[in-house]
Amino acid sequence: MYTKRSFLTATAVAVAASIALPFASLAADAPRLAGGTAEPFTIEVPQDRLDRIMAKVRDHQFLPELSADATMAPWDQGMSQSWMAEMGQVWANDYDWRNAEDRLNAFQNFRAEIDGNDLHFIHEPGSGSNPTPILILHGWPYSPYSFVDVIEQLAHPQRFGGDAEDGYDVVVASIPGVGWSEAPDVPEGLRATGARFHTLMTEVLGYDSYVTHGGDQGAITATFMGIDYPEAVAANHVHMFYPRHAESPWLSGSVGENPTAAEQAFVEREAASAFTDLAYILTHIARGETLAAALHENPVGQAAWIWDKWFYWTDQSYASIDDVYEPTRLIDEVMYYIVTDSFRTSLWPYLMLAHENVTVLAEGEMVATPTGVTAWPDPTFPLPPKEYVERSRSNLIHYTNPERGGHFPMVETPEIYVEDLLSFHRTLRGLK
Repeated sequence: MYTKRSFLTATAVAVAASIALPFASLAADAPRLAGGTAEPFTIEVPQDRLDRIMAKVRDHQFLPELSADATMAPWDQGMSQSWMAEMGQVWANDYDWRNAEDRLNAFQNFRAEIDGNDLHFIHEPGSGSNPTPILILHGWPYSPYSFVDVIEQLAHPQRFGGDAEDGYDVVVASIPGVGWSEAPDVPEGLRATGARFHTLMTEVLGYDSYVTHGGDQGAITATFMGIDYPEAVAANHVHMFYPRHAESPWLSGSVGENPTAAEQAFVEREAASAFTDLAYILTHIARGETLAAALHENPVGQAAWIWDKWFYWTDQSYASIDDVYEPTRLIDEVMYYIVTDSFRTSLWPYLMLAHENVTVLAEGEMVATPTGVTAWPDPTFPLPPKEYVERSRSNLIHYTNPERGGHFPMVETPEIYVEDLLSFHRTLRGLK
């Protein structure tokens, strides 16, 4: 019988197969790009741009909620229309983007030209005697703004009752095509983006070595930077896990030889999540330009597409999304994309997933970078157990599994997020 579940199962297999291309290590010939000088940068959106956005928000006609019955309730088929309308009221009447600008501009913002495109980043030097540089990379649909609550704590832990020596030199970079980082002329893959960030850290900022950290797409780029630039990447910390060992392609449901119960449960849980949560990936890969055309200059439409992910990907142990995020914080997160008109180009890395492998290693391939993994209880992108990680990471030095936190831990549970990264740094310092 042809059902929605069977269709989604087939779709999941097709998408996973399309991006599980043969892996080729590029460590020996990874690109080295030219980088310019970092120039101080102040974020200030033109007022007429804000006025146009807010006029569209205030003029938007929100949909009524679906009639609730025994088989369908708000959020069962995507966005709750009543919640969306409530957010629209806050947005139209009680919101000021300038507050978000102030939070961003409280840190040192810069832009540097790398391979012909300006890259935006925040740089907050640590206050310890010899802080380790850490490059923090975001994914979709979030941004450097998502880290405003944790940057100071990571750079200056002594201000919050910690040890200054645990602090990092914090660099939070915006991926090309998001925010104030210019998009390349044509879509580029996550490894090419890593080449830009390596140039930022070594040629622009002058670091001989550094640590990479990321979730979502940022985790993929961070991991491949360790593979491609092993002489510079001292360690890598992630909270999304790709690429995996060859015997366990993404969504295959396979672990490899002698799986433990925890490993088997992980791959089954991951495959199950694809039945409801894979649609956005397929849309971004195959019809990203259509989605961009539909939502261009439509702030409420872009917000609906993005907030849908913030709802479903947040730790589901909370009674309500309103128990996790202030409404204005969620508006800030989507406005970062809207004020910079970067929704379209933020989708380009997905297009490249069909042209480069980022999910599976070659048979026998291991990642040698000293690695840390935080297995947050992400409801959509579950993290693997430790023994699964060790099948493809030969130098796992840090593994934790917090009880709370989902796909956006830097916003959901910032105190746990900070302590985990500081603990990772203590481990690194102990290895020197």
